[in-house]
Amino acid sequence: MKKLVMNMLFFGMLLLCLFSACSKSPDTLVYEKNTPKPPDSVCDWLSDRKHFHDSTFYQTFQTHYAQQLHEGDLGHAAFALGEMAEQEMYYAFFSDSVLALINSFKANYQKKLPWSQTLFVESYLGNYLVNQSEYRKAIKCFRKLVVHKPFDYSTCTEVAHGYADMAFCYFAMGEHEKAIQNNIKALSWFDKTKSQTGMGGVYDNLALVNLYTKNYRESEKYFEKAMAAYREVGDTANMMTSLHNKILLYEDMESPKKFALIDSTFHFFRKSKMQDESLELGLSSFYVDMLLNEDRYAEAEAVLGEMKVLLDTLNTLSAEADYTVSLAMYQMETGKGIRDVETIKKALRAVEEQDDYQNQIAFLKVLKEDALLKKDYRTAYAYSEREKRAISKITNQRMIAKTLELNKVYETDRKEQQIMNQKQIIADGRLAIAILVSLLMAAVLVVSSLLFRRRQRKNRAERKRVLQYTKKLLEKTEEERKRIASDLHDSISHELLNLKHTMVENPKLTSEKIDAIINDIRIISRNLHPVMFEKVGLTVSVEQLVERAQQINQLMVTSDIDYHASLSVSDELQVYRIIQEALSNTIKYAEAVAAKITIFEEAQHTLIQIKDNGKGFSVEETLRRKDAFGLHNIIERSKAIGGTARIHSDMNGTIVTVELKRNTWT
Repeated sequence: MKKLVMNMLFFGMLLLCLFSACSKSPDTLVYEKNTPKPPDSVCDWLSDRKHFHDSTFYQTFQTHYAQQLHEGDLGHAAFALGEMAEQEMYYAFFSDSVLALINSFKANYQKKLPWSQTLFVESYLGNYLVNQSEYRKAIKCFRKLVVHKPFDYSTCTEVAHGYADMAFCYFAMGEHEKAIQNNIKALSWFDKTKSQTGMGGVYDNLALVNLYTKNYRESEKYFEKAMAAYREVGDTANMMTSLHNKILLYEDMESPKKFALIDSTFHFFRKSKMQDESLELGLSSFYVDMLLNEDRYAEAEAVLGEMKVLLDTLNTLSAEADYTVSLAMYQMETGKGIRDVETIKKALRAVEEQDDYQNQIAFLKVLKEDALLKKDYRTAYAYSEREKRAISKITNQRMIAKTLELNKVYETDRKEQQIMNQKQIIADGRLAIAILVSLLMAAVLVVSSLLFRRRQRKNRAERKRVLQYTKKLLEKTEEERKRIASDLHDSISHELLNLKHTMVENPKLTSEKIDAIINDIRIISRNLHPVMFEKVGLTVSVEQLVERAQQINQLMVTSDIDYHASLSVSDELQVYRIIQEALSNTIKYAEAVAAKITIFEEAQHTLIQIKDNGKGFSVEETLRRKDAFGLHNIIERSKAIGGTARIHSDMNGTIVTVELKRNTWT
């Protein structure tokens, strides 16, 4: 019955889930996180962030990847390559060897697999180009991601990241309208996965857009949203990135909070033992700025040395820009100007070709300051004009107004979407409640019907058992009468006849015969009813029973009795009969060496237990047989005095336990 009810409820819930899934519109659909299980232990090891800086990481990956390709398992190889790509993108560290493998995989294998298994290819190539400040080329890669229609958590997340990465590219090129539009699309897809890390990244992007369009209040609001999202999932790495970006805000605002935030963020990063070379280099460049502001030149030089080591490891255009600008600032503060102006000019030309206005502004600013230091005012003016043009690409008034407008549109659309989602949730909830109530009512009816039928069967079985027990009781009563008659005839009657013939001839023998007759009468009487039971009570009667059992049978019987006459005499007699019956069964059938009788009294109940170490038997099978009168006798006598009997038996012996609750006999 329980299985039937569970099947009904499961079927109902399945219908409910199917209906809910069908009734949800694409706008309200939410994908549950279902991270693909790595195909083997090596891929599982590769996916762990803490293993990326292991000295064997790249060799392990390359060996495993080559093996999967050799075996022709493209799906397995794609998974391994995808994990490696994810690791390098996370740490903004792009190696030539992995870049070559990605390009080779794209050329030879990508079309042989479903698009959902190869999204990492365009994502990796796009992020590599971003690190080289080749934003327009990167956008082409990200567009290949967003053309797909997501169908689960993983594909939805990849599409959302595609929009977010495009938004960053447009932001870096000063096209803030497109940046906000793509951020909004990214956020709508991240909403469907409830990915706090993804949404935090979008909030960071929106904060930067508002920063460079001078909407400082909006920028700070989005930074706070980003931090809250990262904090919710304990994403320390992205929290550090968001703090790095917030320093840019304070720098642009010329806020006095800037250097305090630089100091706390830099030292928090160092204490965290995080291994993120790209983030460390960016924070170090800010820290050098703070040290120079405080005339701590020796410390600044030491940090620049550390930055040079990081730069050699990263080898990206954005990392080179951070180091170059910091070095130039140090040289201007401690000497007569920049020592290698041509290097900065070369870097400036590279970022101008890529429409990278943020780095253009940074390079032009240090070149302008260097020219002023060297009193080359004509050159300083030229750099100043170029700097203004770069800034105008980002912060023209039309773009500022458009950004504010898009912010409002986004907030309005988001609120409307939230209202729609709430309405849909309420409607779905009401429907779900109606379906569940109907299912519960149906289940109640079925259960009631099944319970009624079960109760009828149980009552019929109980009546049958009672009739059998009554019949057996009558039979046993007749047998007992026959046994008593036989004992009287065969023992006492015979002895009395003998006594009649020997009374005169042998007085001594006559006396012995009389003693034997008296003893036989006592045995018969004791079997019928314990001697002076009402006067001596249960404890003494049980001890006498134990003593007789040991004398007559080869069985060691012990007793442990802690009883204080709390039962009525009639109930005590029934307990005695139960013990007598259980001990009799042990003697007859158990082939036991030892038995123990326990009576234990507590505040709420009295516990009687008869235990032996015999060969045991099947309780259920024995109870079903017609000759199990002894066991039924124990059960029925227990019920008669308001107790319950439990019989357990196995190869280690048999335990009969009777529990009498106090509220049944007080």
